[in-house]
Amino acid sequence: MFKKITTSFVLSTLLGLGVMIPASSTTAAAATKAVVDTRCYRNRAGRTVCYKRANFYRRHRKAVNIAAGAGAGMLLGGLIGGRRGAGIGALAGAGGGYLVTKKQRPKHYTRRYYVTRRP
Repeated sequence: MFKKITTSFVLSTLLGLGVMIPASSTTAAAATKAVVDTRCYRNRAGRTVCYKRANFYRRHRKAVNIAAGAGAGMLLGGLIGGRRGAGIGALAGAGGGYLVTKKQRPKHYTRRYYVTRRP
């Protein structure tokens, strides 16, 4: 019992640190990425039209949902049933993530977000 509580405390602490560290760092790479993900062209009227590429989650939503479900199922199955429970939990969680993805409203993956700039 003590081992399970200690393991879940350590994992939740690591998860919390993993979320806080990237959120607190701002680098020039983030500013450069925004420039790379924005494409610009001139239309016939002579205006510059820029559009942004969709973010990672919008592009890979199905895979992210299934992976998150598998990870959650693996964590719960591992705490309850050990190594074998982790495998069963991963399969059940992946199935749950797939069902959530199928139930979600479909997105328009080819949609572009236009930003108009004047020259």
